[in-house]
Amino acid sequence: MEDHAELLKHLANKIISAHHLIERLKLLRNVEGVDKLTRKIQQEIRFLEKVQNNGNVKKEHLQSTNLIHLDAIINYILNYIFSYKQVTHLLKSFKYQHIRLAIDIVCNNGASWIKVIARNAKALTLISLGNGEYGQKSIIDQADSFLKCATHNPFMYQAPKIIFYFAQGIEIPLATQLESMGVVVQGQRMLPPVTNVTTPPVYAFLLEVTEELLKPNWSNKKLSRTETEEEITSGSYDVLSKVEMNSSQVNLLNLDVSTLLAYVSNMTNGYAYFIYREPLLTQQAEYERVQPVKPILDQLFKGKDLIVCRTAYDNFKDIIDIIGGVKETERAEELLKRVQVVDDSLTGRIMENLAVGGKIKDRSKKVFAIGENLKSITVTANEGFVRAARMQGIDCMVFLHQPRSLSEVKEGYAKHIGLL
Repeated sequence: MEDHAELLKHLANKIISAHHLIERLKLLRNVEGVDKLTRKIQQEIRFLEKVQNNGNVKKEHLQSTNLIHLDAIINYILNYIFSYKQVTHLLKSFKYQHIRLAIDIVCNNGASWIKVIARNAKALTLISLGNGEYGQKSIIDQADSFLKCATHNPFMYQAPKIIFYFAQGIEIPLATQLESMGVVVQGQRMLPPVTNVTTPPVYAFLLEVTEELLKPNWSNKKLSRTETEEEITSGSYDVLSKVEMNSSQVNLLNLDVSTLLAYVSNMTNGYAYFIYREPLLTQQAEYERVQPVKPILDQLFKGKDLIVCRTAYDNFKDIIDIIGGVKETERAEELLKRVQVVDDSLTGRIMENLAVGGKIKDRSKKVFAIGENLKSITVTANEGFVRAARMQGIDCMVFLHQPRSLSEVKEGYAKHIGLL
């Protein structure tokens, strides 16, 4: 009876701790995936509360709960990551070889993947030596999967750094083996206990360590009018521009049609003080007065080589011919003198794997494909394509900015509101 009461007490403490985890997660409320993590904790709470209400609590209920792992993830973020802004995603899935791999923490826009391991060091070693349950993957197997998946999902055209954090520590031989594979190991390192069991040769060699090893290692067709309007209005209308990568790392920029239009639009060149007949244009003008787009693009273009694919070039010229004003046409001619036109690419991951439909248009595929194939950053306001491609398992290297439509011709029917 006393043991049962003690288990109930521990169970109640687990539930309280789980609620505290949800409160702590509020610090990360702007991180993508925090809602998923919150739901997982709430699911564990509901299970434990059901056990509590039934009164049939067992030791296994406390040991098997996934809260241990979820708690370790949150503790890692709050205690070991210098700035929460470095956290890009939580519990994000990546595809490779027809399987999905869940990454606990994605940092630095995607440059680092972190797996948090909450099992004790001894169990990890035993499993890696083949002493786990049938079909149970060792930490070595998991590391191999992470490394392979990273090569299939590059960030800035390089495989993300793989970091394994061991919340309850890791024995030195296993840590050394992981590091030899290319995994960054974090967490307390410890020597394995001395036993009479014969040590495998590789472990016997690795056990010849010094005290130094005990230190943690942190270490192409004409556009219809409908297509034209769709091309220039797709994208995000957030007040602030959204940057999904560090553009300073790549010197080649691939300009999308939406970017070319935004750059030459009258709206972004001092003519944003209008109320148009078209609500969308009026909204864009409001955003432009708060957050001008052209200074952002000018800063981005500085010191960079600019390219456009043949499809983007032709589409841009067609749009200018259809709805461009005199000043916008002049700016377009000047801008096109600064860019290099490259042939479309019909090969590569985007062209071969992305299914056309919804926000995925064939011409957009050609624009984004040339960016990936030439290892450049695609500058675009077409957030719809970026999101749809991500849903199909393809992350594009992009700089996202707010969309701006051509507006000079529309000014003749607009109301000028003057400087505010």
